[in-house]
Amino acid sequence: MTFAQFLRIFSKNLKWLILFPLLVAVLVYFLTARMPKEYESATSVYTGFASGYGITSGEEVNRVDYFAVNNAFDNLLATVKARQTLEDVAVKLLAQHLLLEMPDPLYLSQESFEKLKNDVSEEMRAKLIVPGNFAATVDRITKEKNSSTDNIVIELLSKPKGHYSLQQLFNNLTAERKSTSDFLDIKYKSSDPGVCLNTVKFVSEVFIEKYKFLKGSETVNVVKWFEARLKDAAAELNNSENKLKDFGIRNKIINYYEQAKAVAIENETNETEYYKELMTYESHKKAIARLEDQLESREILLKNNSELSRLRKQLADAHEEYERAKLYNNSEEKITRAAAKVDALKQEIKVWVLQYYSINNTMESVPASVVLENWLREVIGADASEARLQVYIDRRKEFDRKYNEFSPLNMQVARLEREISVAEKQYLEILHGLHLAKLRQQNIEMSNNLQIMDSPIFPTKPLPSRRLLLIILSFLASFFLLLIYFLAKELLDGSIKNTTRGEELTGLKTFSALPNRGGASTHSNIGKIENTLLDYAVSNLKIELETNHQEGGNYLITVISSREMEGKTYAAQKLAEKLYSLDYSVLLLSNDDAVEDAETEDRRYRMMRYDITSKFFNARTEDQLLPEFSRVRRDAFNFIIVEVPAISVNALPNQLIKNSKLSLLVLDARRSWTQSDDYILKLFARASSADNKIMMWLNHVEVENLENLVGLLPKSTKPVRKALKQEHEEVEAEG
Repeated sequence: MTFAQFLRIFSKNLKWLILFPLLVAVLVYFLTARMPKEYESATSVYTGFASGYGITSGEEVNRVDYFAVNNAFDNLLATVKARQTLEDVAVKLLAQHLLLEMPDPLYLSQESFEKLKNDVSEEMRAKLIVPGNFAATVDRITKEKNSSTDNIVIELLSKPKGHYSLQQLFNNLTAERKSTSDFLDIKYKSSDPGVCLNTVKFVSEVFIEKYKFLKGSETVNVVKWFEARLKDAAAELNNSENKLKDFGIRNKIINYYEQAKAVAIENETNETEYYKELMTYESHKKAIARLEDQLESREILLKNNSELSRLRKQLADAHEEYERAKLYNNSEEKITRAAAKVDALKQEIKVWVLQYYSINNTMESVPASVVLENWLREVIGADASEARLQVYIDRRKEFDRKYNEFSPLNMQVARLEREISVAEKQYLEILHGLHLAKLRQQNIEMSNNLQIMDSPIFPTKPLPSRRLLLIILSFLASFFLLLIYFLAKELLDGSIKNTTRGEELTGLKTFSALPNRGGASTHSNIGKIENTLLDYAVSNLKIELETNHQEGGNYLITVISSREMEGKTYAAQKLAEKLYSLDYSVLLLSNDDAVEDAETEDRRYRMMRYDITSKFFNARTEDQLLPEFSRVRRDAFNFIIVEVPAISVNALPNQLIKNSKLSLLVLDARRSWTQSDDYILKLFARASSADNKIMMWLNHVEVENLENLVGLLPKSTKPVRKALKQEHEEVEAEG
């Protein structure tokens, strides 16, 4: 759609575009005459979501998660307008009003008080309230609300309008974040200033309480779960430790690894000392053998001496007792006694040997006392060494027994310790999780400390009336809706409308057009426009005469249509009258009942009516359509115009059509072109001859759709005229 078309539609329907919106605005004006005044009260709540400080605030310095902050505000806003929040507010508001004995502007106006008395009977009021106790009254109302699905409280809360209506509360309550700050603004509108004030108060109280409960309950279950798991983990750890303790008691183990290490060290020391002592013993045995060779036979006597044997045996036992006392870390007193006994036996043997033998020298001239003393020392040393070796051997057997005891215990101790380690790690992990959960719980409790910064105040002045705004909006809305309707009607209109569209649909050249005289937009110069269009028709006719020139005779024109009521008779008459005015002689034949035979005084224009008979379908010339007694001189007329009945309801006079020089298809521009029209046109073209040219004559065209034929209209408004002129110039430039 071009701008010129838009302006044309606009100017065509301008009166409706003004009148209808004006009527709507007047209607809104009267409907809003008793529009109640509205009051507004507001409060501001500090949340601390973005910049607040908590226990974990120091963990991420200067880092703000804006997504988390926005999510927190979304949750908070959802809590404010949640159904349960609104129900609690409505119940508290109802409890406050039911406790009033008389109207109080700070709580409820006179009008609202009377309305509440009509809605709630005195009997029901007495049932719901506890005089002087607001909390108890709220509990009673809540119980009554939950007692059934049909009671006075449910009815008040379900009403579409009213101070306790949940829908009204939801629609009039506004909660939004103030820019990017930590503040939340809550506003409420109502026709009662007292209700407005107290609603904001109750909303603030209820939503803060509910939000804290919701956020706090998030961690309560987590903490409880960790505490239960911690108790189980502690019991499991304690059980594992008790198993290890009982195992140690049964096996006399204080510290398995230290004890095993000590046994290994002692065994190594014992082995070292054993082999050292074994070497000492062997050296003593070698020395004794050498000294006995020097003593020869006397040594045999010494060996066989029973007294000496007894003393040596006692000395060996004393040495073994002394060594055992040292190895097993006996008391100092016991070790001292054992050492003294050894020394005493040594002296006794020495004295006995010296007294027993009186020989002074050996065969090698060595003093016998020296040899005997050396022999005695070696014998005593050998006996002592032998006694120590026996102790070391006994210790080796003892260590073997301990190894046999400790080796199987290693895997059991490792398994028990591993079980304790796993239980301990599990316990510590759960303890750490519990610590984090409690830390988060405490942080949430601290960060959820919502504070009311600006308490709501009693509204003394109503809000500016929206009446004027509603009137203006109603006017504009109806104006644009109506304009859209006219534009859509124009765009969706499938009628032929103008000659350009007619040529596209029919494929025929335009002969001329006739304006719609009965349209809503009848132009003041309709007669002049019609005369111009008839001039255009005559011009086309002359062009055809010059193109298809014929010597003498007359020019036969048939006026046809695919349907009835297309305006053929009117078009044929206008063409005949126009030709007559240009000094042509014209004969018009029509089968229209409204046509009567008539003739001008100079007999140059004659109009006759014919009937459709059997001759009509076989007529070759126009005179065969007339009765036999009619007297018409065919050669006396320049143009013979024959109106043919609608093709859709009558058969075609094929011969007459073939002899025609020009056929004018009259179309009503107000209707659409259909497939049946296209079929009829093709049928007519087949019946016609090559000498017969078919052209389209568009009838009932709206005046504004005729600019392409008659030029600019003289009565167009300036904007429309300017747009049409520009469009006309563009068309001419393209042509």
